[in-house]
Amino acid sequence: MNRLRPLRGLGACVLVTLALLPALSPAQVQAYGAAARVNGQPIGNEQLERSFEEYLRERQINIGALRSPQRAKTLKREALDLLIDQELLWQEAQRGATLATDQEVQAAIEKIRAGFSSPEAFSGRLRAEGYTDESYAAHMRRLLSARKVLEGASAGVSVGEREIHEFYQRHEADFLRPEQRRLRHLYLPFTAEMDEAGRAQARASIAALRERARADGGDFAALAREHSRGASAAQGGDIGFVQREELAAPLAEAAFALAEGEVSQVVELPDGLHLLKVEQRIAAQRVPESESRERIRTHLLAVQGQQAREALLARLREQARIEVLAPLPAVGKESDESFSPAKRARNAGAAR
Repeated sequence: MNRLRPLRGLGACVLVTLALLPALSPAQVQAYGAAARVNGQPIGNEQLERSFEEYLRERQINIGALRSPQRAKTLKREALDLLIDQELLWQEAQRGATLATDQEVQAAIEKIRAGFSSPEAFSGRLRAEGYTDESYAAHMRRLLSARKVLEGASAGVSVGEREIHEFYQRHEADFLRPEQRRLRHLYLPFTAEMDEAGRAQARASIAALRERARADGGDFAALAREHSRGASAAQGGDIGFVQREELAAPLAEAAFALAEGEVSQVVELPDGLHLLKVEQRIAAQRVPESESRERIRTHLLAVQGQQAREALLARLREQARIEVLAPLPAVGKESDESFSPAKRARNAGAAR
């Protein structure tokens, strides 16, 4: 289902993903009460509740599955803090004359509209989320203006060659390229209808193929093309270079114990029988600084940009008069500056 998600990726401070609902009118705030005030500007309880729902949806959290009332309050306070940050940025944009232009607002709306199946579907979603055309345009202006303020905070960030070199020296372990093997693979599957006699015949077949592959003049590639039922059969079983963690543990143990040119013992797994040949070995090695420089620069720019945005918000919070009226506990903000490629890869699957 299409949702109105006008802006993403404003940096480490996730401010705008919550601001998908129109600000409440003074009458609505009076009716429902205020959860907080930012320099006298109220954030209504109704706005907090709807934003809290969006916050949970964004993170795929089922509120009904939360057994701890304290955890629910902490999550709601996080949602409120993001609304406070968004209000602070909007007020800063007004003070600094960095408001989004009419052209920028319309361009952003058209980009979102293009993601719907029809103009009517877009209009229907606007109405369902409580917007009119005018209130949504005003809402988009707030979001785009907030982004301008954040972008301005990190605009002056730069990274020098010395910083890159020092980072490389401090994080040597992050620049090790793991040991690799280029493998050929011959595979005979166990089919669902195969009985024990059929499996025994498959074992005998692959054992014979292994002996042929190991014999003088044995051509593993030709045998794989003719007999393998794996995806790489047409390529003579060539599956390219792999790292240990890319293989099932029994296959990795067999493959990484072999010298170049050697053929493994038959490896039996629940899915079938596997035979491997090592064509080439590449030892673990350190990635040169010259090859890592741009990756380090990108990482450091992201970290420093995040720090600049967080410093801006910390300054705005310190200078502002913020009243939290809802009975919610204060929460701290975590910062992850880890460079580890493996950790970043794991985090990327959840990333938005």
